[in-house]
Amino acid sequence: MLFENPVPILAMGAVLITLCGLIFLSKRTMSALVALLAVVGLTLVLLACQWLVVTDSEAVEIAQAELLQAIEDNETPAAVALIDPQAAKLRSDIELLMPMIKVSDTGSSSVMVEVESSANPQAATSRFRGKLQGVHTRSGMQVLYFDDVEMNWIKTGNTWLLQDFTAYFKGKPLNALESARSNSPARSGS
Repeated sequence: MLFENPVPILAMGAVLITLCGLIFLSKRTMSALVALLAVVGLTLVLLACQWLVVTDSEAVEIAQAELLQAIEDNETPAAVALIDPQAAKLRSDIELLMPMIKVSDTGSSSVMVEVESSANPQAATSRFRGKLQGVHTRSGMQVLYFDDVEMNWIKTGNTWLLQDFTAYFKGKPLNALESARSNSPARSGS
């Protein structure tokens, strides 16, 4: 928990620094000053460690952000590079789907990552509220998606690669590829 979020470190550090500062101001002793400096130093060291250490959850979030950026930039090769080579169907679907939509904006919010460390190779699932805005290249119609997305990741070496994803429409899985092919509104189904 400490390595994924700096808020607990900052909160504990602020409380202890305030306490040690008040003790120093009331006593004005060398030991109180040393305690204050030690707490400040420890807080800074913990913040530096939090900044330097990238946990698996954070690495999945970074990979997800890179994938969404590649999609927003309409860079099919960059997006495909973030997909597991053994997920041949997903790779071909992405190669077909991306040219069908000229994407202008992507985003994610409420990201939750669950890492399955005991799996070999390591696996993870990210769930988030996804956003995709663009224009259908054949018809010129606006495309707007804002709903839940679930991505399954696999760790290959030190890299997290997308293995599969499910986009949802009103709580039900949808077939994004078929929807883009037919330029029809998203509907549930696989």
